This record gives sequence, structure tokens and C-alpha cells, in this order.
Amino acid sequence: MSESYLYLLIALCLIISGVALFYIVRHNKIIKDAKEEQFAQQELTAKRYKEKRDYLIESIKVISQAVGNDDKLTNAEAALRLTPLLEALAPHLLAHADFSAVYEFYKRVEHVPIKDNWKKLSKQKRWEYLREMNAADEELGDSLKEAAARLAKYNFDAMMH
Repeated sequence: MSESYLYLLIALCLIISGVALFYIVRHNKIIKDAKEEQFAQQELTAKRYKEKRDYLIESIKVISQAVGNDDKLTNAEAALRLTPLLEALAPHLLAHADFSAVYEFYKRVEHVPIKDNWKKLSKQKRWEYLREMNAADEELGDSLKEAAARLAKYNFDAMMH
């Protein structure tokens, strides 16, 4: 084998090694970038989850504290607001004996139109719904207030551990 042929083979091996090295370095950078992006997405997701969870907890606490203390907040409205919040945060609490009055009250009034739909009702239909809400209030109002008082003090952070 001639010496020039040997140098050509060595040069060819060096070129192939260089290309392979370039490919490996590039591939490792792509993998590293993907891992960093995945980590950033996980952090963002965790941050958004925490923000939403904190918002739900704060909303539950504010509404719960207002039950029985704010004349503008009826028990029906409290149940209608608390139930979806609890469903999103801790659905198991709706069946818990200490808090089930919230869901029971909700089931009694969930069909009642609200906001603009309420305004569109005839006076007669409004009176029918008001009678239903008053009946629910008489039957479950005290239990709802007790459940709300417990929710206002409930440690949602302990629920995670």
C-alpha cells in the first residue's frame, strides 16, 4: 500500500470522525435544549396550577366567610358559587358530612336562573323560585352556614399531604 493511499485513508477517517463528532455534539445540544424546554414547561404548569389552586382557595374562603355575614349574599348564591369551586379543588369535600350541606343546597337551587335570565322571568315565576329558595333556606340554611364556617377555617394545604 502506498504512503499517499494511507494518508488518504487517514484523512478520510478524520473527516468521518469529525462529521460524527459534529453530529453527536449537535444531537446532544438538541436533547439538552428539549430537556430545558420540558423543565421550563413543567415549571410553568406547576406555577399556573398553584395560582389556580390559590385562587380557588381564596375564593372559597371569601365566600364562606361572607355566608351569614353579608346581607347581599344569599345562601342560594353561596351554594351556587361554592359548589363549582369545591368541584374544581376538592370534590370529595362535597360528600363529606361536614360540608355536604353546600352540595345539598346547591342541588335544590341549581335550576334557578341567574343574572340576566332571572331578570327576564315573569314576577310569578320569580315568586315560585323565591319560594323554592326560601324552603331550601329554612331546611338547610343553618347547615349551610355551619358548613361555610368550617370551610372558612379549612386547611386545604393539609389536604395535599
